Amino acid sequence: MAFSLLDSCLAALALVLLLASLSRKKRPVPPGPRGLPVLGNLFDIPKKESWQVYLDWGKQYNSEILYMNAGGKPMFILNSIKVIQDLLVRRSNIYSDRPRSTMLDELIGTSWLMPFMNKDNKWKGRVNHPPQASVCSFFGLEHRQLFRREFDNLAGSTANKNHEVQAARRLLQRLLTSSDHEGELRLASVDVILSITYGITPTNFEHPFITTPEQINEIFADVARGGYLVDAFPFLKYLPKWFPGVKFHETGERGKALAIDLLMGPYKEVKSQVENGTAVSSVASRFLYAVQEGADTSEGEIDAMRSVMANAYLGGADTTVCALYNFTTAMALYPHVQKKAQKVLDDLLSGQRLPEFSDFGSVPYLAAVVNEVLRWHPVTPFAIYHASNQDDTYNGYFIPKGSYMIANSWAILRDESIFGPDTDKFIPERFMKDDANAPGPDLSDVDLAFGFGRRACPGRLMARDTLWVMAAHILTAYDITDPVDKDGNKLTADSPMEWSNAMVSFPPHLRVTFKRRIPESMIQDALLT
Repeated sequence: MAFSLLDSCLAALALVLLLASLSRKKRPVPPGPRGLPVLGNLFDIPKKESWQVYLDWGKQYNSEILYMNAGGKPMFILNSIKVIQDLLVRRSNIYSDRPRSTMLDELIGTSWLMPFMNKDNKWKGRVNHPPQASVCSFFGLEHRQLFRREFDNLAGSTANKNHEVQAARRLLQRLLTSSDHEGELRLASVDVILSITYGITPTNFEHPFITTPEQINEIFADVARGGYLVDAFPFLKYLPKWFPGVKFHETGERGKALAIDLLMGPYKEVKSQVENGTAVSSVASRFLYAVQEGADTSEGEIDAMRSVMANAYLGGADTTVCALYNFTTAMALYPHVQKKAQKVLDDLLSGQRLPEFSDFGSVPYLAAVVNEVLRWHPVTPFAIYHASNQDDTYNGYFIPKGSYMIANSWAILRDESIFGPDTDKFIPERFMKDDANAPGPDLSDVDLAFGFGRRACPGRLMARDTLWVMAAHILTAYDITDPVDKDGNKLTADSPMEWSNAMVSFPPHLRVTFKRRIPESMIQDALLT
Protein backbone atom coordinates (compact mmCIF):
# COMPACT_ATOMS: atom_id res chain seq x y z
CA MET A 1 0.00 0.00 0.00
CA ALA A 2 2.86 2.35 0.82
CA PHE A 3 4.54 1.69 -2.47
CA SER A 4 1.32 2.45 -4.33
CA LEU A 5 1.25 5.89 -2.69
CA LEU A 6 4.72 6.64 -4.01
CA ASP A 7 3.72 5.33 -7.42
CA SER A 8 0.67 7.58 -7.36
CA CYS A 9 2.82 10.61 -6.53
CA LEU A 10 5.15 9.87 -9.42
CA ALA A 11 2.25 9.26 -11.78
CA ALA A 12 0.69 12.58 -10.78
CA LEU A 13 3.95 14.39 -11.39
CA ALA A 14 4.34 12.67 -14.77
CA LEU A 15 0.85 13.85 -15.75
CA VAL A 16 1.66 17.42 -14.74
CA LEU A 17 4.89 17.35 -16.74
CA LEU A 18 3.12 15.87 -19.74
CA LEU A 19 0.36 18.49 -19.68
CA ALA A 20 2.92 21.25 -19.24
CA SER A 21 4.98 20.01 -22.18
CA LEU A 22 1.89 19.78 -24.38
CA SER A 23 0.75 23.28 -23.43
CA ARG A 24 4.14 24.91 -24.09
CA LYS A 25 4.71 26.45 -27.42
CA LYS A 26 7.44 24.54 -29.19
CA ARG A 27 10.62 26.52 -29.72
CA PRO A 28 13.60 25.31 -31.76
CA VAL A 29 16.30 23.38 -29.89
CA PRO A 30 19.49 21.71 -31.19
CA PRO A 31 19.34 18.17 -32.56
CA GLY A 32 19.67 15.14 -30.33
CA PRO A 33 18.26 11.68 -29.68
CA ARG A 34 14.50 11.45 -29.68
CA GLY A 35 13.16 10.99 -26.17
CA LEU A 36 10.13 9.39 -24.57
CA PRO A 37 7.06 11.29 -23.33
CA VAL A 38 7.65 12.78 -19.84
CA LEU A 39 10.83 10.78 -19.21
CA GLY A 40 12.57 12.33 -22.19
CA ASN A 41 16.12 11.03 -22.64
CA LEU A 42 16.59 9.55 -19.17
CA PHE A 43 17.38 6.17 -20.71
CA ASP A 44 19.66 7.66 -23.39
CA ILE A 45 22.24 9.00 -20.93
CA PRO A 46 25.36 6.89 -21.63
CA LYS A 47 26.55 4.47 -18.97
CA LYS A 48 30.10 4.25 -20.35
CA GLU A 49 32.47 6.82 -21.86
CA SER A 50 29.73 9.40 -22.23
CA TRP A 51 32.25 11.97 -23.52
CA GLN A 52 32.94 9.80 -26.57
CA VAL A 53 29.24 9.01 -27.06
CA TYR A 54 28.35 12.71 -27.07
CA LEU A 55 31.14 13.44 -29.55
CA ASP A 56 29.87 10.63 -31.82
CA TRP A 57 26.34 12.04 -31.58
CA GLY A 58 27.67 15.43 -32.61
CA LYS A 59 29.09 13.87 -35.78
CA GLN A 60 25.88 11.92 -36.36
CA TYR A 61 23.70 15.03 -36.10
CA ASN A 62 26.31 17.30 -37.70
CA SER A 63 26.04 19.76 -34.81
CA GLU A 64 28.48 21.22 -32.27
CA ILE A 65 25.66 21.55 -29.73
CA LEU A 66 23.20 18.79 -28.79
CA TYR A 67 19.94 18.75 -26.85
CA MET A 68 18.55 16.22 -24.42
CA ASN A 69 15.70 16.35 -21.94
CA ALA A 70 16.02 14.22 -18.83
CA GLY A 71 12.74 14.05 -16.92
CA GLY A 72 11.84 17.62 -17.83
CA LYS A 73 15.35 19.03 -17.32
CA PRO A 74 16.83 20.55 -20.51
CA MET A 75 20.45 19.52 -21.13
CA PHE A 76 22.75 21.04 -23.75
CA ILE A 77 25.98 19.22 -24.64
CA LEU A 78 28.68 21.56 -25.96
CA ASN A 79 31.14 19.70 -28.17
CA SER A 80 33.27 22.51 -29.62
CA ILE A 81 35.51 25.23 -28.24
CA LYS A 82 33.59 27.83 -30.27
CA VAL A 83 30.24 27.03 -28.63
CA ILE A 84 31.83 26.83 -25.18
CA GLN A 85 33.57 30.18 -25.61
CA ASP A 86 30.42 31.81 -27.02
CA LEU A 87 28.21 30.67 -24.14
CA LEU A 88 30.22 29.85 -21.01
CA VAL A 89 32.86 32.57 -21.49
CA ARG A 90 31.37 35.45 -23.48
CA ARG A 91 27.95 35.05 -21.83
CA SER A 92 29.28 34.00 -18.44
CA ASN A 93 26.83 36.36 -16.72
CA ILE A 94 24.08 33.98 -17.91
CA TYR A 95 25.86 30.62 -17.67
CA SER A 96 27.85 30.75 -14.42
CA ASP A 97 25.24 29.16 -12.12
CA ARG A 98 25.27 25.53 -11.04
CA PRO A 99 22.44 23.00 -11.33
CA ARG A 100 20.55 22.65 -8.07
CA SER A 101 20.72 19.33 -6.24
CA THR A 102 18.20 18.61 -3.48
CA MET A 103 20.53 15.97 -2.07
CA LEU A 104 23.58 18.25 -1.88
CA ASP A 105 22.02 21.64 -1.20
CA GLU A 106 19.26 20.66 1.23
CA LEU A 107 19.81 17.18 2.67
CA ILE A 108 23.59 17.30 3.05
CA GLY A 109 24.04 21.06 3.15
CA THR A 110 27.14 21.58 1.01
CA SER A 111 26.19 24.98 -0.39
CA TRP A 112 29.43 26.31 1.15
CA LEU A 113 31.44 24.36 -1.42
CA MET A 114 32.54 26.71 -4.21
CA PRO A 115 31.87 24.28 -7.08
CA PHE A 116 28.18 24.21 -6.06
CA MET A 117 27.72 27.91 -5.25
CA ASN A 118 25.72 30.25 -7.43
CA LYS A 119 26.01 33.99 -7.93
CA ASP A 120 24.85 35.01 -4.48
CA ASN A 121 26.56 36.65 -1.55
CA LYS A 122 28.21 33.38 -0.53
CA TRP A 123 29.90 32.84 -3.88
CA LYS A 124 30.85 36.48 -3.96
CA GLY A 125 32.23 36.17 -0.46
CA ARG A 126 30.66 39.38 0.78
CA VAL A 127 30.63 40.29 4.46
CA ASN A 128 28.36 42.73 6.26
CA HIS A 129 31.04 45.32 6.84
CA PRO A 130 34.41 46.07 5.24
CA PRO A 131 37.29 44.46 7.13
CA GLN A 132 39.71 46.75 8.92
CA ALA A 133 42.90 44.80 9.47
CA SER A 134 45.23 43.98 6.59
CA VAL A 135 45.12 40.27 7.36
CA CYS A 136 41.40 40.33 6.58
CA SER A 137 41.53 42.64 3.59
CA PHE A 138 40.68 39.78 1.25
CA PHE A 139 37.30 39.03 2.78
CA GLY A 140 35.56 41.58 0.59
CA LEU A 141 36.67 39.64 -2.45
CA GLU A 142 34.83 36.77 -4.07
CA HIS A 143 35.42 33.31 -2.64
CA ARG A 144 37.30 32.27 -5.75
CA GLN A 145 39.58 35.31 -5.50
CA LEU A 146 40.22 34.54 -1.85
CA PHE A 147 41.09 30.98 -2.83
CA ARG A 148 43.54 32.15 -5.49
CA ARG A 149 45.19 34.62 -3.14
CA GLU A 150 45.67 32.04 -0.40
CA PHE A 151 46.67 29.09 -2.60
CA ASP A 152 47.71 30.09 -6.11
CA ASN A 153 49.54 33.30 -5.27
CA LEU A 154 50.93 31.94 -2.02
CA ALA A 155 51.74 28.67 -3.75
CA GLY A 156 54.96 30.42 -4.74
CA SER A 157 55.91 30.97 -1.10
CA THR A 158 58.72 28.97 0.43
CA ALA A 159 56.44 27.32 3.00
CA ASN A 160 53.93 26.00 0.47
CA LYS A 161 56.56 24.85 -2.01
CA ASN A 162 58.40 23.00 0.75
CA HIS A 163 55.20 21.16 1.70
CA GLU A 164 54.83 19.90 -1.88
CA VAL A 165 58.49 18.84 -2.11
CA GLN A 166 58.40 17.05 1.24
CA ALA A 167 55.21 15.18 0.30
CA ALA A 168 56.90 14.03 -2.92
CA ARG A 169 59.95 12.81 -1.00
CA ARG A 170 57.84 10.99 1.57
CA LEU A 171 56.20 9.23 -1.38
CA LEU A 172 59.61 8.14 -2.72
CA GLN A 173 60.48 6.67 0.67
CA ARG A 174 57.24 4.69 0.93
CA LEU A 175 57.67 3.31 -2.60
CA LEU A 176 60.94 1.69 -1.49
CA THR A 177 58.99 -0.97 0.39
CA SER A 178 55.36 -0.73 -0.77
CA SER A 179 53.86 -2.63 -3.70
CA ASP A 180 50.58 -0.68 -3.55
CA HIS A 181 51.44 2.22 -5.84
CA GLU A 182 47.82 3.36 -6.15
CA GLY A 183 47.48 3.55 -2.38
CA GLU A 184 50.75 5.45 -2.03
CA LEU A 185 49.77 7.97 -4.70
CA ARG A 186 46.44 8.43 -2.95
CA LEU A 187 48.19 9.08 0.36
CA ALA A 188 50.64 11.48 -1.30
CA SER A 189 47.83 13.51 -2.86
CA VAL A 190 46.09 14.08 0.47
CA ASP A 191 49.48 14.65 2.11
CA VAL A 192 50.15 17.59 -0.25
CA ILE A 193 46.88 19.41 0.25
CA LEU A 194 46.64 18.75 4.00
CA SER A 195 50.22 19.92 4.49
CA ILE A 196 49.77 23.12 2.51
CA THR A 197 46.37 23.95 3.96
CA TYR A 198 46.68 22.80 7.57
CA GLY A 199 50.28 21.69 8.13
CA ILE A 200 49.01 18.15 8.85
CA THR A 201 50.86 15.09 7.54
CA PRO A 202 48.79 11.88 7.35
CA THR A 203 50.81 8.69 7.67
CA ASN A 204 48.29 5.95 6.85
CA PHE A 205 45.14 5.31 4.86
CA GLU A 206 42.96 5.01 7.98
CA HIS A 207 43.56 8.61 9.04
CA PRO A 208 40.13 10.31 9.30
CA PHE A 209 41.37 13.24 7.22
CA ILE A 210 41.84 10.77 4.35
CA THR A 211 38.71 8.67 4.80
CA THR A 212 36.37 11.66 5.22
CA PRO A 213 36.90 13.27 1.78
CA GLU A 214 36.88 9.86 0.11
CA GLN A 215 33.49 9.00 1.62
CA ILE A 216 31.89 12.32 0.76
CA ASN A 217 33.31 12.23 -2.76
CA GLU A 218 31.61 8.86 -3.25
CA ILE A 219 28.27 10.52 -2.50
CA PHE A 220 29.09 13.38 -4.90
CA ALA A 221 29.88 10.84 -7.61
CA ASP A 222 26.51 9.13 -7.08
CA VAL A 223 24.75 12.50 -7.35
CA ALA A 224 26.59 13.28 -10.60
CA ARG A 225 25.47 9.94 -12.02
CA GLY A 226 21.84 10.74 -11.17
CA GLY A 227 21.75 8.13 -8.44
CA TYR A 228 19.14 9.83 -6.23
CA LEU A 229 15.51 10.06 -7.29
CA VAL A 230 15.00 13.04 -4.97
CA ASP A 231 17.14 15.15 -7.31
CA ALA A 232 14.82 14.38 -10.23
CA PHE A 233 11.67 14.77 -8.13
CA PRO A 234 12.44 17.18 -5.24
CA PHE A 235 8.99 16.78 -3.64
CA LEU A 236 10.11 13.33 -2.48
CA LYS A 237 12.21 15.01 0.23
CA TYR A 238 8.97 15.42 2.22
CA LEU A 239 8.51 11.66 2.51
CA PRO A 240 9.27 10.50 6.08
CA LYS A 241 12.38 8.46 6.85
CA TRP A 242 10.28 5.40 7.71
CA PHE A 243 8.57 5.36 4.33
CA PRO A 244 9.33 2.03 2.58
CA GLY A 245 12.00 2.33 -0.10
CA VAL A 246 13.23 5.74 1.08
CA LYS A 247 17.00 5.64 1.63
CA PHE A 248 18.12 9.10 0.58
CA HIS A 249 17.41 10.56 4.03
CA GLU A 250 19.93 8.14 5.53
CA THR A 251 22.51 9.09 2.91
CA GLY A 252 21.79 12.77 3.49
CA GLU A 253 22.35 12.47 7.24
CA ARG A 254 25.59 10.57 6.72
CA GLY A 255 26.75 13.11 4.15
CA LYS A 256 25.89 16.03 6.45
CA ALA A 257 28.03 14.54 9.24
CA LEU A 258 30.90 13.97 6.81
CA ALA A 259 30.64 17.55 5.51
CA ILE A 260 30.86 18.93 9.05
CA ASP A 261 33.89 16.74 9.75
CA LEU A 262 35.49 17.94 6.54
CA LEU A 263 34.91 21.59 7.40
CA MET A 264 35.76 21.48 11.10
CA GLY A 265 38.06 18.50 11.74
CA PRO A 266 41.44 19.72 10.46
CA TYR A 267 40.57 23.34 11.29
CA LYS A 268 40.03 22.50 14.97
CA GLU A 269 43.26 20.52 15.09
CA VAL A 270 45.29 23.43 13.71
CA LYS A 271 43.52 25.88 15.99
CA SER A 272 44.55 23.77 18.97
CA GLN A 273 48.13 23.66 17.71
CA VAL A 274 48.16 27.45 17.29
CA GLU A 275 46.90 27.90 20.86
CA ASN A 276 49.70 25.60 22.06
CA GLY A 277 52.31 27.26 19.86
CA THR A 278 53.12 24.01 18.02
CA ALA A 279 51.55 24.63 14.58
CA VAL A 280 53.81 24.43 11.53
CA SER A 281 53.53 27.02 8.78
CA SER A 282 50.41 26.53 6.64
CA VAL A 283 47.56 28.58 5.19
CA ALA A 284 45.49 27.85 8.31
CA SER A 285 48.20 28.52 10.88
CA ARG A 286 49.29 31.80 9.28
CA PHE A 287 45.72 33.00 9.36
CA LEU A 288 45.00 31.79 12.90
CA TYR A 289 48.25 33.19 14.30
CA ALA A 290 47.29 36.58 12.83
CA VAL A 291 43.87 36.34 14.46
CA GLN A 292 45.50 35.32 17.76
CA GLU A 293 47.77 38.35 17.58
CA GLY A 294 44.81 40.69 17.50
CA ALA A 295 43.71 41.06 13.89
CA ASP A 296 40.23 42.57 13.67
CA THR A 297 38.37 39.55 12.34
CA SER A 298 34.63 38.93 12.40
CA GLU A 299 33.02 35.51 12.75
CA GLY A 300 31.80 35.84 9.17
CA GLU A 301 35.35 36.36 7.97
CA ILE A 302 36.56 33.33 9.92
CA ASP A 303 33.73 31.26 8.43
CA ALA A 304 34.73 32.38 4.92
CA MET A 305 38.36 31.43 5.44
CA ARG A 306 37.42 28.09 7.01
CA SER A 307 35.20 27.38 4.01
CA VAL A 308 37.91 28.24 1.48
CA MET A 309 40.42 25.96 3.22
CA ALA A 310 37.95 23.06 3.28
CA ASN A 311 37.28 23.63 -0.43
CA ALA A 312 40.98 23.27 -1.18
CA TYR A 313 41.22 20.18 1.02
CA LEU A 314 38.31 18.38 -0.63
CA GLY A 315 39.21 19.34 -4.20
CA GLY A 316 42.85 18.36 -3.89
CA ALA A 317 42.06 15.07 -2.20
CA ASP A 318 40.19 13.73 -5.24
CA THR A 319 41.45 15.40 -8.41
CA THR A 320 45.17 15.27 -7.61
CA VAL A 321 45.18 11.52 -7.03
CA CYS A 322 43.34 11.03 -10.34
CA ALA A 323 45.96 13.13 -12.17
CA LEU A 324 48.77 11.11 -10.56
CA TYR A 325 47.08 7.86 -11.58
CA ASN A 326 46.86 9.17 -15.15
CA PHE A 327 50.55 10.15 -15.07
CA THR A 328 51.60 6.70 -13.84
CA THR A 329 49.41 5.02 -16.44
CA ALA A 330 50.88 7.12 -19.25
CA MET A 331 54.49 6.50 -18.19
CA ALA A 332 53.92 2.75 -18.00
CA LEU A 333 52.19 2.61 -21.40
CA TYR A 334 54.61 4.96 -23.18
CA PRO A 335 58.10 3.93 -21.94
CA HIS A 336 59.89 5.96 -24.63
CA VAL A 337 58.30 9.13 -23.19
CA GLN A 338 59.36 8.08 -19.71
CA LYS A 339 62.96 7.53 -20.85
CA LYS A 340 63.12 10.89 -22.59
CA ALA A 341 61.83 12.73 -19.52
CA GLN A 342 64.28 10.84 -17.31
CA LYS A 343 67.19 11.78 -19.55
CA VAL A 344 66.52 15.52 -19.32
CA LEU A 345 66.23 15.20 -15.55
CA ASP A 346 69.43 13.13 -15.34
CA ASP A 347 71.31 15.64 -17.46
CA LEU A 348 70.24 18.41 -15.09
CA LEU A 349 70.67 16.63 -11.75
CA SER A 350 73.76 14.53 -12.63
CA GLY A 351 72.70 11.87 -10.13
CA GLN A 352 73.69 14.17 -7.27
CA ARG A 353 70.35 15.39 -5.94
CA LEU A 354 66.56 15.29 -6.26
CA PRO A 355 64.56 17.97 -8.11
CA GLU A 356 63.57 21.35 -6.68
CA PHE A 357 61.03 23.89 -7.89
CA SER A 358 63.94 26.06 -8.99
CA ASP A 359 64.54 23.45 -11.73
CA PHE A 360 61.18 24.09 -13.38
CA GLY A 361 62.41 26.27 -16.25
CA SER A 362 65.33 23.96 -16.96
CA VAL A 363 63.26 20.92 -17.97
CA PRO A 364 60.60 22.13 -20.44
CA TYR A 365 60.03 18.57 -21.65
CA LEU A 366 58.75 17.63 -18.19
CA ALA A 367 56.36 20.59 -18.33
CA ALA A 368 55.18 19.21 -21.68
CA VAL A 369 54.63 15.79 -20.07
CA VAL A 370 52.49 17.42 -17.37
CA ASN A 371 50.48 19.29 -19.99
CA GLU A 372 49.94 16.08 -21.92
CA VAL A 373 48.76 14.28 -18.77
CA LEU A 374 46.14 17.00 -18.30
CA ARG A 375 45.11 16.83 -21.99
CA TRP A 376 45.28 13.08 -22.70
CA HIS A 377 42.44 12.24 -20.34
CA PRO A 378 41.12 15.19 -18.31
CA VAL A 379 40.38 14.49 -14.66
CA THR A 380 36.90 15.96 -15.11
CA PRO A 381 35.80 15.22 -18.71
CA PHE A 382 32.78 17.54 -18.32
CA ALA A 383 34.18 19.87 -15.66
CA ILE A 384 31.15 20.57 -13.44
CA TYR A 385 27.87 21.33 -15.18
CA HIS A 386 26.90 24.98 -15.64
CA ALA A 387 23.28 26.20 -15.51
CA SER A 388 21.55 29.11 -17.25
CA ASN A 389 19.96 31.74 -15.01
CA GLN A 390 17.65 33.15 -17.70
CA ASP A 391 16.15 32.29 -21.08
CA ASP A 392 18.56 32.75 -23.97
CA THR A 393 18.93 32.03 -27.67
CA TYR A 394 21.99 30.85 -29.57
CA ASN A 395 22.23 30.41 -33.35
CA GLY A 396 18.43 30.36 -33.48
CA TYR A 397 18.12 27.73 -30.73
CA PHE A 398 16.17 28.39 -27.53
CA ILE A 399 17.94 27.73 -24.21
CA PRO A 400 15.44 27.96 -21.32
CA LYS A 401 16.31 29.17 -17.86
CA GLY A 402 17.64 26.39 -15.65
CA SER A 403 19.14 24.35 -18.48
CA TYR A 404 22.15 22.15 -17.76
CA MET A 405 25.13 23.22 -19.87
CA ILE A 406 27.53 20.29 -20.29
CA ALA A 407 30.91 21.26 -21.70
CA ASN A 408 32.60 18.23 -23.24
CA SER A 409 36.16 19.05 -22.16
CA TRP A 410 37.34 15.63 -23.27
CA ALA A 411 36.21 16.31 -26.84
CA ILE A 412 37.87 19.75 -26.88
CA LEU A 413 41.16 18.33 -25.61
CA ARG A 414 41.04 15.72 -28.40
CA ASP A 415 40.43 18.39 -31.08
CA GLU A 416 43.14 17.93 -33.73
CA SER A 417 42.67 21.49 -35.01
CA ILE A 418 43.96 22.68 -31.61
CA PHE A 419 46.39 19.96 -30.50
CA GLY A 420 47.57 18.39 -33.74
CA PRO A 421 47.24 14.82 -35.01
CA ASP A 422 46.88 11.58 -33.04
CA THR A 423 45.20 13.17 -30.04
CA ASP A 424 44.30 9.72 -28.72
CA LYS A 425 48.00 9.08 -28.15
CA PHE A 426 50.26 10.44 -25.40
CA ILE A 427 52.68 12.77 -27.23
CA PRO A 428 54.24 15.53 -25.07
CA GLU A 429 56.06 16.86 -28.14
CA ARG A 430 52.81 18.50 -29.22
CA PHE A 431 53.63 21.08 -26.53
CA MET A 432 57.21 21.57 -27.76
CA LYS A 433 58.62 23.72 -30.55
CA ASP A 434 60.00 21.60 -33.41
CA ASP A 435 60.52 18.68 -31.03
CA ALA A 436 63.46 20.55 -29.47
CA ASN A 437 64.11 20.98 -25.78
CA ALA A 438 62.20 24.26 -25.74
CA PRO A 439 58.58 25.04 -24.93
CA GLY A 440 56.11 25.73 -27.71
CA PRO A 441 54.80 29.23 -28.34
CA ASP A 442 51.53 28.78 -26.45
CA LEU A 443 50.73 26.18 -23.80
CA SER A 444 47.59 27.88 -22.51
CA ASP A 445 45.15 25.69 -24.43
CA VAL A 446 45.59 22.87 -21.92
CA ASP A 447 43.98 25.15 -19.32
CA LEU A 448 40.75 23.95 -20.94
CA ALA A 449 41.17 20.92 -18.66
CA PHE A 450 40.35 23.17 -15.69
CA GLY A 451 36.93 24.44 -16.78
CA PHE A 452 35.58 27.53 -18.47
CA GLY A 453 34.59 31.13 -17.83
CA ARG A 454 34.02 32.38 -14.31
CA ARG A 455 33.78 28.81 -13.02
CA ALA A 456 37.26 27.71 -14.11
CA CYS A 457 39.08 25.88 -11.31
CA PRO A 458 40.73 28.49 -9.05
CA GLY A 459 43.34 25.96 -7.92
CA ARG A 460 44.77 25.15 -11.32
CA LEU A 461 48.20 26.70 -10.68
CA MET A 462 48.66 24.73 -7.48
CA ALA A 463 47.42 21.57 -9.24
CA ARG A 464 50.05 21.99 -11.94
CA ASP A 465 52.76 22.59 -9.33
CA THR A 466 51.83 19.43 -7.44
CA LEU A 467 51.70 17.26 -10.55
CA TRP A 468 55.03 18.65 -11.77
CA VAL A 469 56.94 18.11 -8.52
CA MET A 470 55.49 14.61 -8.04
CA ALA A 471 56.32 13.64 -11.65
CA ALA A 472 59.85 15.06 -11.37
CA HIS A 473 60.59 13.10 -8.21
CA ILE A 474 59.05 9.83 -9.41
CA LEU A 475 60.88 9.90 -12.76
CA THR A 476 64.18 10.78 -11.10
CA ALA A 477 63.99 7.97 -8.56
CA TYR A 478 62.09 5.14 -10.28
CA ASP A 479 61.36 3.35 -13.55
CA ILE A 480 57.65 2.57 -13.96
CA THR A 481 57.43 -0.78 -15.73
CA ASP A 482 55.45 -3.94 -16.44
CA PRO A 483 51.86 -2.64 -16.57
CA VAL A 484 49.20 -5.34 -16.22
CA ASP A 485 45.45 -5.13 -15.74
CA LYS A 486 43.54 -6.47 -12.75
CA ASP A 487 43.54 -9.96 -14.31
CA GLY A 488 47.30 -9.97 -14.88
CA ASN A 489 47.16 -9.33 -18.65
CA LYS A 490 50.02 -7.25 -20.04
CA LEU A 491 49.08 -3.77 -21.21
CA THR A 492 50.45 -1.62 -24.02
CA ALA A 493 49.54 1.76 -25.46
CA ASP A 494 47.20 -0.03 -27.88
CA SER A 495 45.34 -2.00 -25.20
CA PRO A 496 41.67 -1.04 -24.81
CA MET A 497 41.14 0.77 -21.51
CA GLU A 498 38.02 2.22 -19.94
CA TRP A 499 38.07 5.24 -17.63
CA SER A 500 35.28 5.54 -15.06
CA ASN A 501 32.15 7.33 -16.22
CA ALA A 502 32.03 9.83 -13.35
CA MET A 503 32.48 13.50 -12.49
CA VAL A 504 36.11 12.69 -11.61
CA SER A 505 37.10 10.04 -14.14
CA PHE A 506 39.71 7.53 -12.94
CA PRO A 507 41.73 5.18 -15.15
CA PRO A 508 41.13 1.44 -14.77
CA HIS A 509 43.02 -0.30 -11.99
CA LEU A 510 46.39 -1.57 -13.15
CA ARG A 511 49.50 -2.89 -11.49
CA VAL A 512 52.95 -1.57 -12.29
CA THR A 513 56.42 -2.08 -10.87
CA PHE A 514 58.47 0.79 -9.45
CA LYS A 515 62.17 -0.04 -9.95
CA ARG A 516 64.62 2.16 -8.08
CA ARG A 517 67.13 3.92 -10.37
CA ILE A 518 69.11 6.02 -7.86
CA PRO A 519 70.89 5.07 -4.61
CA GLU A 520 68.53 4.28 -1.77
CA SER A 521 70.52 6.60 0.48
CA MET A 522 69.60 9.57 -1.73
CA ILE A 523 65.91 8.81 -1.14
CA GLN A 524 66.26 8.09 2.57
CA ASP A 525 68.24 11.27 3.26
CA ALA A 526 66.22 13.59 1.05
CA LEU A 527 63.57 15.01 3.38
CA LEU A 528 63.97 18.73 3.95
CA THR A 529 64.63 20.02 7.43
